[in-house]
Amino acid sequence: MVIVLSVAAARGQYENTTGGSGNTKTQPRNAVSPLSKLYIGGNIGGGWSNTSAFFQLSPIIGYRVTPALDVGTRITYIYSKYKSYGYNYSYNDFGASIFTRYHLFNFIFLQAEFEELSAQYYTIDGTKSRRWVPGLFLGGGIYQHMGATFLHVGILYNLLDTQYSPYSNPLIRIGFGVGL
Repeated sequence: MVIVLSVAAARGQYENTTGGSGNTKTQPRNAVSPLSKLYIGGNIGGGWSNTSAFFQLSPIIGYRVTPALDVGTRITYIYSKYKSYGYNYSYNDFGASIFTRYHLFNFIFLQAEFEELSAQYYTIDGTKSRRWVPGLFLGGGIYQHMGATFLHVGILYNLLDTQYSPYSNPLIRIGFGVGL
């Protein structure tokens, strides 16, 4: 099982267009900058045992399309090493993904993410090689606002899991963030 810690910053906004008390006309909307809907953040993860260790770094940039719908992209770097039958193996994997997250109610979200990862592996003769490994992650979790900060815990399942994937199903992500 893989646990990933996520840190993200998000920004929200509120606009009163009622025109105040006694005025029933709708006021013209103030122009909202598209940049105000952007958020940045990322995931930092890791784990170790007596036979293996890994470290993951995944910065993200997202865009809040609507109050309930986010889209974004993530780049990923994973370093891992394993001891097996007296041999030491190390891997450097990197790639990118796109994701969409839909917030239900104010506390539940659904997420879909497609990733292409350039993963290292050892061939039968002991040399390192590389291949592109796709991943299609589907899942969801809980999302909680706490003032200007938020917490989310999600469980994602890789539908395209192969022997070359550095992840094990399910992928658990725990995230924290603070508004800008």
